[in-house]
Amino acid sequence: MLKDIVQRDLTESIKYAYYVLKLDIVLYFVRYLYKIGGIIYGRKIMEKTDIRVRFTRKVLQDSLLALMKEKSILHISIKEICEAAGLSRSTFYTHYNDQFDLLREIEEQTHIEADKIVQSHIRMTQKSRNRDNLSILHDILQYIADNSNSIQVLLSENGDRAFQKKFIRHGIEGSSQFIAAAGVKLENEKVRKYSFVFLISGVLALVQEWLKNGMDTPVPDLAKMLSKLTREVLR
Repeated sequence: MLKDIVQRDLTESIKYAYYVLKLDIVLYFVRYLYKIGGIIYGRKIMEKTDIRVRFTRKVLQDSLLALMKEKSILHISIKEICEAAGLSRSTFYTHYNDQFDLLREIEEQTHIEADKIVQSHIRMTQKSRNRDNLSILHDILQYIADNSNSIQVLLSENGDRAFQKKFIRHGIEGSSQFIAAAGVKLENEKVRKYSFVFLISGVLALVQEWLKNGMDTPVPDLAKMLSKLTREVLR
């Protein structure tokens, strides 16, 4: 009799423990699924926000560039930018401090993307020791062609002179690194310095003229022309 009671109580305890364990497992998965769902929902919200932010910034950037085709940023107001973009001043101030802050972002994006191309070719040249600069010139010109709307303005008389000087300085530094990676030896430091100043200034003037003329020369042809000219300067 006692044995039957003990066995019955033990069976009930096992059933109860099994029920509790099963309930805990179910609750665990419910919490897990809820957490995953929250993460996915949060990511979707963030993605939508990011898309809106990128779109708004792009509209403001394009509006500023369109106005800079007509006049310097010194004569462009935030009101004009907002009217051209079809956005409110409060929206503008959500993203930028002023029109100069907006221009700086455009300039920085241009530098970053151009530098990526240069550094990529420098790494490849260090491995191959290939002295041919045609490939890097082609890729840089293609980047300029693909972003001609912004770059033409940035390099124009309405563009920021500080940016243009920085553009030349970065060009000189990049060219110097590329030549070093290719194993090209120049006579001395002074020759190297003035050769690059002459070279980059000339390339900049050529690119400005090319953009003004509506990129009338195909990128591959212009790259070959520049490659030949740079070899003449550096040989």
